Amino acid sequence: MDAPVQICDMRKASSSFIGAVYREILQPSFSPDELDPLDFVLDGLAKDGSYELWGLTALDGGRPAGCILGYPYRESEVLLVGYLAVRDGERARGIGGLLAEEAQRRWYKQPGLSLVVAEVEDPRYHAASGGIDPERRVAFYGRLGARIIAGPNFQPRLEGEGRKRVHDLFLTVLHASDGVISSEPSVSAQNVADFLQEYFVACGEGGDWPQDDEGRWLLDWYRSRDRVGLQPISEYAEAGIPRSPFGGTS
Repeated sequence: MDAPVQICDMRKASSSFIGAVYREILQPSFSPDELDPLDFVLDGLAKDGSYELWGLTALDGGRPAGCILGYPYRESEVLLVGYLAVRDGERARGIGGLLAEEAQRRWYKQPGLSLVVAEVEDPRYHAASGGIDPERRVAFYGRLGARIIAGPNFQPRLEGEGRKRVHDLFLTVLHASDGVISSEPSVSAQNVADFLQEYFVACGEGGDWPQDDEGRWLLDWYRSRDRVGLQPISEYAEAGIPRSPFGGTS
């Protein structure tokens, strides 16, 4: 009988192990504009790092088969599941689900966190490429119960020369503390705005973000209303998500 898949804490792993996970699993699963540089990931996972990053790796026979990274934003009380990926050839074995379940058990109810979110490519604007299929990602997050925040979103310009913002990403809710989501259902637009402010500054857009028209448009959209509706990610085709009016395309 095959040995069960083991889940290990990446904060206790060596830098060489983390580097292997990054090169073999994360790099093939995300575009360069979507993926934090390796040194940024190593810094966050280090005990004395300059910021906080959580990570879990699935080991199959001692070999890394998948990983998940979580970015806690303490001021806004939001945890961003930044990356969840499985090695090519290992998908459809339930490894992604195991990682998501373990992250939920270990992370979601940590003190000081009220909302868990993830960014998911909108299949209407992102084509399948290199074994990565946005439709399958949507289906996976649908099984996790993800709900789309029906407002605009794009990924910040990450650290590194020549990086660009990534557009047409659903901002989805994976978990919320009691009372955060109303019966409609909806979430506080101010909470989302606070998260976006903290997220963009931390990711390299600069401490004075938003300093451009597109950034101001994104933040003002949320700050101009009280609440934003939620809908199941499986119904994304009917989601009326505003797109950037500044020509940002993925």
